[in-house]
Amino acid sequence: MKLNQREIIVVSVGLVIIFCVGVYLFLLAPLADRRDRLKVVTSRLEKNLVEMRSLAAEYQALSNKQAQLKTRVQARGKDFAPFSYLETLARQAGLEENIESMTPMTSASAEEAAMVEFDVRLSGIGLKELVRFLYRIETSDKVLFINNLRIRPRYLTPNQLDVTLRVATPA
Repeated sequence: MKLNQREIIVVSVGLVIIFCVGVYLFLLAPLADRRDRLKVVTSRLEKNLVEMRSLAAEYQALSNKQAQLKTRVQARGKDFAPFSYLETLARQAGLEENIESMTPMTSASAEEAAMVEFDVRLSGIGLKELVRFLYRIETSDKVLFINNLRIRPRYLTPNQLDVTLRVATPA
């Protein structure tokens, strides 16, 4: 069977079209899909990298802060007594007579056992003395933290306060 010139051209054009469609379907389309998926994965990984760098910087800052706290705790010495030191701070703030009680707290978990906590009750103090005392605690070089603070004004003399605060320090 012999094909004339016109039929050869039609068959050739058809083969070229089938070849082009085949190249597109089996080569170009999968490559384009893969490129799009890789773009999505790349953008997600770049976001993860930015977040990891941020977390690494935060971790480094926390690690430095922890090292500074360890240094400050070691600098206060092994004979550090938080009760007597707190009494000294109260004396400096003019609250020595207003200390009602200092009670050590028991820790329930191992994480809290690394901290020594105690409740301090003060009665009949003024706001200025309270602020001075709290400032001395917070800015102390002996690493003291105020975890809880309750302030109640007295009923008959509202300018005098009854205060309960929980102070913690690393063991």
